[in-house]
Amino acid sequence: KKIFQSLNYILNRKKINNVIIGYDTRSSRKYIIDVIIKNLTSIKKLEILKQTISTPGLQYISKKRKAYGIMITASHFSHQYNGFKFFLLGKKINKSFERSIQENLNKYMVVKRYNKKIIKINDNVYFNYINKKFNFSINANVLVDCANGSAAGFYKKIKFLKNLHFVNTSYLKNKINHKCGSNFLNKNLKKSNYQKKDFCIAYDGDVDRVAISEKKYGVIEAEKMALIFVKYLSKKKKIKSITTTEIANPWLTEKLKSKNIKLYFSKVGDRNVINLKKKTKSSLGFETSGHFCFDNFMDGLYASGLFLEILKYEPKIIYGVLSQEINYQKKVYALKKKYIKNLQVFLK
Repeated sequence: KKIFQSLNYILNRKKINNVIIGYDTRSSRKYIIDVIIKNLTSIKKLEILKQTISTPGLQYISKKRKAYGIMITASHFSHQYNGFKFFLLGKKINKSFERSIQENLNKYMVVKRYNKKIIKINDNVYFNYINKKFNFSINANVLVDCANGSAAGFYKKIKFLKNLHFVNTSYLKNKINHKCGSNFLNKNLKKSNYQKKDFCIAYDGDVDRVAISEKKYGVIEAEKMALIFVKYLSKKKKIKSITTTEIANPWLTEKLKSKNIKLYFSKVGDRNVINLKKKTKSSLGFETSGHFCFDNFMDGLYASGLFLEILKYEPKIIYGVLSQEINYQKKVYALKKKYIKNLQVFLK
């Protein structure tokens, strides 16, 4: 309640009158939507999508409609958790915007109130964008795990998924991410229905990340996925650089160096990767968790579409990269500040 009351002040200051709400399959969204309706009073119009949408889908709609977007999701966490992601004109809100909301949580502010219109809408602009970008269908022995999440509500609208095999497509039983999806792909590969497929594609609850496996190889590392994308895209246009986080395996640096492609490293966090991608004008950004960024937002559906396009037209690229050995190891440890000095003394 306090968060959305505080948000009133910021939206009013930025003269934003239209807010769009998207959500995944968690039933608790109804409670959060009620809280938003009651407490977001500084806007003239509140639009609520009639069907589930992915986080990148809501982000794209926010961009096209020039609106403020609220995605109700807890991403890859289980159904008992929920939360929200905020987007302004298609971009994740920056840290100063976040601080403004936090700083005003306990302040009483007089903001002009409107009798806002509440409209339920169908908006297919994101699905049209994806279908135009990947205008093909593929007959392949591929399983798609929708994680009982956002993808379960819209996968039938996606052209490149049309002829594939689907599991975990329930969006009514509150089983989002329950022993399924990208978090559980490694374990589920032991199941017979997964083992029978040449490839498995697993989304997380809000489809901003994806994990992909090959029958003999297992789950493909994000670094190898990035290399597959680079090899394919570089046939269409020159790629000068890509971005990732500082915990990515340095094996990829060596592979890209031979192609005269620079690899830039950011701090961990999708916003950091995207900002660095824009700054360096890189063709691709990714996190090792399975987030891939092409059009300046992390999109698991886009990444899977590109992967299937490669599988359809250039499968040798995929198998060529999978045959390569990752011969670097890198371990990263998170330490509390009070222990760092002790560690430094010990190492010295």
